[in-house]
Amino acid sequence: METTTRSPRPAAGRTRDRREPGTSNRRERGKARTRSALVQAAQRFIRDGQRHAPILEITKAADVGLGSFYNHFESRDALFEVAVDEALDALGARLDQLGAGLQDPAEVLAQGFRLTGRLFRQEREWMQVATSAGTGMMQAQRGLVPYTRRDLAAGIRAGRFSVTDLELALGIVVGSALCLGEILRQQPDRDAASSADRMAAAVLRMLGVPANEAEQIASAPLPEVTVQDESAKREEGRME
Repeated sequence: METTTRSPRPAAGRTRDRREPGTSNRRERGKARTRSALVQAAQRFIRDGQRHAPILEITKAADVGLGSFYNHFESRDALFEVAVDEALDALGARLDQLGAGLQDPAEVLAQGFRLTGRLFRQEREWMQVATSAGTGMMQAQRGLVPYTRRDLAAGIRAGRFSVTDLELALGIVVGSALCLGEILRQQPDRDAASSADRMAAAVLRMLGVPANEAEQIASAPLPEVTVQDESAKREEGRME
């Protein structure tokens, strides 16, 4: 007669199996906190211009063990890349959320540009991290640049922008934003809001929007924006 071997049943009163899901969740939350601490430490080093800091210094700043580093990142460069990507992710997600109710691609683009210009003043350190890759941002696959590429493509398809080469259009927007940030950094007394609005109008004109309409779009009311709160929410989501 064929017999079937059955797995033994847990003994009555044992709690080990019941605890395992909670133990696993705590372990995952702990790993997420370690990763977050490393990313935040890397962002501080980027702000301080210390991209070549030894891994040991980064782990000390994050208050995590050296061995824990390699559980999350294969190298210092990999960590710094993630640190920049996450700053761009938070910025891009927040600006995209604020532009969700706008239908005109030109309005979406201008609003994001104008808010970005203001953030160069409001959240200097955060923006320093987000834009630290310079023109290398053009190749970013996450965050602000993909959102901008999407909005430009929508404007080109709709005939809203006369610049039909998507990469050239992206270069106009990204290059202008980076230059605006540098101008504001070099001239701390310059008004960020009016400068961002004027440059946004200029960007729209370069993309083919008529001058009078570009000026009108670039002077429309703006929502308030915070980015670090968005980043905190995303980190909390990873730890849930």
